[in-house]
Amino acid sequence: MLSICIPIYNFEVSNLVHCLHRQATQTGLPFEILLMDDASEEYFTNRNEAICLPFLRFIRLPENIGRSRIRNRLAQEAQYPYLIFMDCDSAVPSENYISNYISYCQPNIVCYGGRIYEEQKPDPQKYLRWKYGRARESQPVAERLKNPNHGFETNNFLIDRSLFEKIRFDESLDGYGHEDTLFGLQLLAAGIPIQHIDNPLIHIGLEDAETFLRKTESGIRNLKKINDLLLQQDPVYIDHSRLVRTKAALDQLKLSALTAIIFSLFKPLIRKNLLGKYPSLFLFDLYKLGNFCGL
Repeated sequence: MLSICIPIYNFEVSNLVHCLHRQATQTGLPFEILLMDDASEEYFTNRNEAICLPFLRFIRLPENIGRSRIRNRLAQEAQYPYLIFMDCDSAVPSENYISNYISYCQPNIVCYGGRIYEEQKPDPQKYLRWKYGRARESQPVAERLKNPNHGFETNNFLIDRSLFEKIRFDESLDGYGHEDTLFGLQLLAAGIPIQHIDNPLIHIGLEDAETFLRKTESGIRNLKKINDLLLQQDPVYIDHSRLVRTKAALDQLKLSALTAIIFSLFKPLIRKNLLGKYPSLFLFDLYKLGNFCGL
């Protein structure tokens, strides 16, 4: 009935897999856990490949294929009609995580469970990622339901496999970021609303600030591709992102180029703050806008 799909890159998943396996076994329903390693370092590959449990499959890819393609490959490998996708750097806070999703297994379902962060502050070099995640990504169900298909994330969702095969992730988006944004908007265009429930996973694999800024820049490049594609189809898609709306307003005022120039002058100072002990989310927003305007 249920295929639990976990793409892996440079992270050890033994604790996560054992927890999921125990919960899935307790349901008494047919299940499998699919681990697909996206050409990780040998240490992580060996550790994860050594996990030995019934109904567990480990697939090792010879080369890195990226976030969109690996999720499409996992769906192709899955044998059951309902898929749970989750990020490998997750922890399960509830003993009812799997059973909570079981009750939503129905045709054309897409159900997002949410993301939370640990209460304790991390090391200073990871503080920006933790602060941003708690402020912007860890949203209660009521907040997510205001725009259910906007801000969709791949870290924790259930989907009908037949529906996934119709939509799939756009493999033209390479690098990191916003493949989930486009997926949510494609579902919206197909008239499929995303359901939201309180069934979160804890994001435990925090990047240091330098890595997070590099991934953010990659995500902004993908957002530019999405924006160019969707605005050609229907201008209403401009509402899917505050960053896109702000950039559009600057374009109308013919201020985008000036914004990019000013940002280039102050970028070193902004980066210094974001890489420090007391990063400002306001400056982080400016960092994203400046990079977006500079593309």
